[in-house]
Parts: sequence; C-alpha cells; structure tokens
Amino acid sequence: MIKPNAFAKDADQVGYFEPSEESELFAKRLVSAISKGGDHISLTLTGKGAIAFARELSERLLAEKSQKAESNVDNQEELIPKSEVMKMLSVSSTTLWLWNNNKYLPQINIGRKVFYRAEDIQKLRKGNTNEDSGCSI
Repeated sequence: MIKPNAFAKDADQVGYFEPSEESELFAKRLVSAISKGGDHISLTLTGKGAIAFARELSERLLAEKSQKAESNVDNQEELIPKSEVMKMLSVSSTTLWLWNNNKYLPQINIGRKVFYRAEDIQKLRKGNTNEDSGCSI
C-alpha cells in the first residue's frame, strides 16, 4: 500500500491507492529503456505512474545489489595465512619463500601479510602445481 497523499487539500482526497497494471508495465519498460542508455530523459508522470516507476526502480536496484553480493561470495578465494601453511605442510618460512620464487607455491601479498590459496595447497598435496597463479595485491 502507498502512504496517504500528504498534499491533498480535502480530507476526501487523502487515501491509499495501488498503481494500475498498466502503469506498472509502463514503469518496467521505462526503467528498462533508461538502463539501456538513456542519458537525457524528460518525464511527466501521474501520481500512479510515479509510484510505479519508483517501485520498479527500487526493485531493480535491490535485485542488482543481491546479484552482486552473490557473485562476490562465489568469487572469493579462501586464503590461508603463512603461519598456518607452515604448520600444515611442516615447512619453514625459507622453504615457502623458495617455493614462491620457483613458482611452485605462489603467495598472495596483501599489504605486508603473506597468504596462500587453499586451492594451491590442495594441488601441492596432490602433486599438481600451478606456475601461473602468482599474485600481488
């Protein structure tokens, strides 16, 4: 439901209303056209059309925001700190440094901290190494 019209002059004009299906369809088409590249658009909307437009725009923004959040979760790599990797593989810091220089186990630098991809450690344990996966941030 839509909030009452605060600008109504008569008490009879104050009330709730729902946009029509036609204005909802128009709003969807309008938002779609704008998102495809409408740089300079001038609009004149009725109250119902403006409400439908605002609703459609907010629904689109929320959908895009949730899609971005889901894709970020999918794209995140599990990084393991250097100290844990040393314990997991029973190796010294020097060994990890040599492995990184030889691209046997590439490290990820985030600021001054060193991390390793969990995926790379699993490959190393299985005997597979990836020489092209080194990265510095």
